[in-house]
Amino acid sequence: MPFTFLINGDVLPSVTTSQILLRRHQPQTLIKSDGHFGPRTKGAVENFQSFHHLGRDGIIGQNTWNKYMDVSGFQTIDVVDGTDPSLVNLEAADVRAAGGDPIVVFGMSNGIEVVTNQIVARGRNQNVMLLRFHGHGNQGLQNVTGGEINGAPHLAAISLSNFAQIEGTIRRIRPVMLPFGSIQLLGCDVGGGRGSQLVSRLATTWGVPVTAGLHTQFGGGNRTFRFEGPTVTGFPSGNLKTWSQQMEDQFGNQSMAT
Repeated sequence: MPFTFLINGDVLPSVTTSQILLRRHQPQTLIKSDGHFGPRTKGAVENFQSFHHLGRDGIIGQNTWNKYMDVSGFQTIDVVDGTDPSLVNLEAADVRAAGGDPIVVFGMSNGIEVVTNQIVARGRNQNVMLLRFHGHGNQGLQNVTGGEINGAPHLAAISLSNFAQIEGTIRRIRPVMLPFGSIQLLGCDVGGGRGSQLVSRLATTWGVPVTAGLHTQFGGGNRTFRFEGPTVTGFPSGNLKTWSQQMEDQFGNQSMAT
């Protein structure tokens, strides 16, 4: 069964990405880009699915998301911390089953630089519409190459405590991000506590919205691709409404042949 990415009722920057693509690509349904997946967005998704001979269910699953990438030339990048075998067996395997090719990294010192290098090597100028980090987390911390939180090697996580050390390195991701794309931190509890400060600082550094979950996030199946429970998002400026409107004004009215 195909994996589910976005459904009716979701409120996320990645919904805005989808809405802008639905405006730009045939059959070009001119819905509002606001980050809210409601009935009109569902109808636009159904129109897109029918036009491209996909299953018409109004859900943005792997087939619809992959078709977005196909018609736009944009890409999605997944980073999986392979130090924990369960993440390899579940989340890396799910990404591959959904048609992706995850960057899988293992416990290492200065792993943030290694991962950044791989992201930049894969990305092209403003080409990545979604970047997802899969790994263990804690409040205000997303592990990237450290396995379990305890005993993680030096500079193996993105956190407030090491932000000054890694900011120059991770800033190199910014040029590959699509302006109306976003980044997701899928570790447990990352958005809790001081997590709102972390996503805000990252959004400023990366120039796109950054979202993290407030509570425990499980992997496997649809849970590999969807947040479980409430989230917090940082924006390079404004909030979801104002950022989405800005993106629509700049990018949502271009007619792109498919």
